[in-house]
Amino acid sequence: MPSPKPAAKSASTSSGDLKLFLQKLLITVAVAGAALIAVRWLPVFLLAFGAALIAVMLRSLANPIRKRTPLDAAWSLAVAVFIVLAVIGLVGWFVGAQIAAQFDQLEQMLPKAWLGAQAELSSYSAGRWLLGKLQEASADHSVSSSLGMVAGRLGRATRMSVGVIADLVVVIIAGIYFAAQPSLYREGLLRLVPEGGRTKVADAVEEAAASMRKWLAGTGIAMLAMGIIVAAGTAMLGLPAPLALGLLAGLAEFVPIVGAIVSAVPGLLLAGPEGPHVVLYTLVFYVAAHQFEGHVLIPLIQRHVVSTPPALTLFSVLAFGLLFGPLGVILATPLAVVLLVLVRRLYLNEDVEVGR
Repeated sequence: MPSPKPAAKSASTSSGDLKLFLQKLLITVAVAGAALIAVRWLPVFLLAFGAALIAVMLRSLANPIRKRTPLDAAWSLAVAVFIVLAVIGLVGWFVGAQIAAQFDQLEQMLPKAWLGAQAELSSYSAGRWLLGKLQEASADHSVSSSLGMVAGRLGRATRMSVGVIADLVVVIIAGIYFAAQPSLYREGLLRLVPEGGRTKVADAVEEAAASMRKWLAGTGIAMLAMGIIVAAGTAMLGLPAPLALGLLAGLAEFVPIVGAIVSAVPGLLLAGPEGPHVVLYTLVFYVAAHQFEGHVLIPLIQRHVVSTPPALTLFSVLAFGLLFGPLGVILATPLAVVLLVLVRRLYLNEDVEVGR
């Protein structure tokens, strides 16, 4: 049998190489396109996670109502939503005006407190060195005035921008939808997984949801406890706006480590005009309060949740903050908890304890 002509063999080889090259090119373009879409859609994924967090909270309230009453799932969820709105409304009715007035007081007093702190620092050589370094760090030598402006706008910074409000509305509405039909969205997610791995992924998702429930409950307890402790402690120290300081401290508990440091700054600034001894007492109080939280509250809470190492929590806050901005900082810890569960369950094949 005659062998193929060299020209025909060369043409066949060239055609095969071209086909292989085109396949690799298409795969590369598809991967690059998917990566680009994923990067552009990262904020959407984060909002979806926030909605899932809302849904877990609502289902955690609705499930006991359904078990203890003749109401079905839909009505139990409606009652849970009503309870949340009623609690928010009652808090706003009784102390909302007082807290708003205290935030206005903070807005007026913090610039003066910062100027007083500058004057106090200027009387010490180390303080003058620190202020000089702060001024050198700014190209226009206006760091001090900028910090004063930031301090003065702390109250206004708590008021959400239009974009943040829109995102919050989307998250809440989507969270209600997720909570109303959790099985629908869970099954839709599992359809994206190959059939052989669906059972394993379903178990991992259930464990992640359980860890989110436990984490929400524990964090809510810590936020409430720290808010009460800081409000009572700053009132006993004679600082102005104790309710506002307590609210800031409670909300800051949602962001571990970083939130504790940030929430102490307004209290220390307000203590400045009262004298160095009051600043020292305030500093000792904040340190003692967070030591109590770290050595008493958190260990009790972590008995019932997936504990994340402090370094992992800190780097999660930094990483998600760089990726997503303020919303990433807020949701960094629950994201870290869920990712830790998924990695242990799907990658390491470990059983995860989320509660006792």
